[in-house]
Amino acid sequence: MFSVYLFCLLVGGGFLALSVFGDFLDGMDIDVDVDGELDAGGGADIAKLLSLRTLVYALFGFGATGAILHWLWGGTNMALTTAVAGVTGLASGALISAAFRYLKRTATGSALGERSFVGLAGEVSMEIGPDSAGTVNVLRGDRRYSVRARLDATSPDGRALGPGQSVVVVGMADGVATVVPLDMKLLEE
Repeated sequence: MFSVYLFCLLVGGGFLALSVFGDFLDGMDIDVDVDGELDAGGGADIAKLLSLRTLVYALFGFGATGAILHWLWGGTNMALTTAVAGVTGLASGALISAAFRYLKRTATGSALGERSFVGLAGEVSMEIGPDSAGTVNVLRGDRRYSVRARLDATSPDGRALGPGQSVVVVGMADGVATVVPLDMKLLEE
């Protein structure tokens, strides 16, 4: 059973360390964009509880507690060790999930909101079609953000914007930027 605890500790701790020290890995740039909707009626709260962040913290809590108790008790009391590790893992996952939901609900910790993106120039990183969303990279302060984006309905020609094309954010709602192409000729005048 110790190998299971150790595996959970290493996997959960590895992902936890990656999330904590991810800002220091400046040379690495990985963008993942997952878009989906879940309509589970009463089960929506359960789906929120089973987020990747919750699972990582639960794995780490289970693995760390199980490994420490196994080491302290010399491998005896295997059932008690498993029970305590399971409860600790579930509790740590649920506590972290609740804390992040509270932070998101109260907007605590966000010095700048979505509106701070409006007016900033960006560069298309994934094609934006007239009827489909893409992504843009926007520099705000000294940090680069990858933001989902849609073309503005008032865009002059309504054609797709390809990667590398310059855009301006003209609106922001629910984490999705509304953009128009940046006309370099207008800037020169």
